[in-house]
Amino acid sequence: MSPQTAALVRDSWAEIVPMRKRVCADFYHRLFARYPELHPLFKGDIERQTALFVTMLNTVVSALDNPEPVIPLIKTLGARHADYGVEDADYDKFSAVLLDSFADALGERFTPDVRAAWAAVYAELAVTMRRGAEEAVH
Repeated sequence: MSPQTAALVRDSWAEIVPMRKRVCADFYHRLFARYPELHPLFKGDIERQTALFVTMLNTVVSALDNPEPVIPLIKTLGARHADYGVEDADYDKFSAVLLDSFADALGERFTPDVRAAWAAVYAELAVTMRRGAEEAVH
């Protein structure tokens, strides 16, 4: 990942952090409105799920410059999500909704470059999670 991509993600996340709970709760509301078939995958308390999501995003952002230590964690997360019923195509749904949630939160500060940076980071996250799901099956 380029230093510029990491910087764009880190800087934009720093802007989201003060409103992170609202933004991540908005993410789930959007996700379920746009893809109601995904709602049954989330059986627990949505407030707890939102907190876990924020923690995961913090972890990913903090590891942008040195991702190796968190790769096992992300693979485990991917295996767990597969157990919950998350399918390969669902990752693209999550990506679209996440980017839209961030765009609404940041407004004009969510530039095309910032969107592209987040898309790249999420794509790498999804690849690693998928790998973890595949390794758990084999």
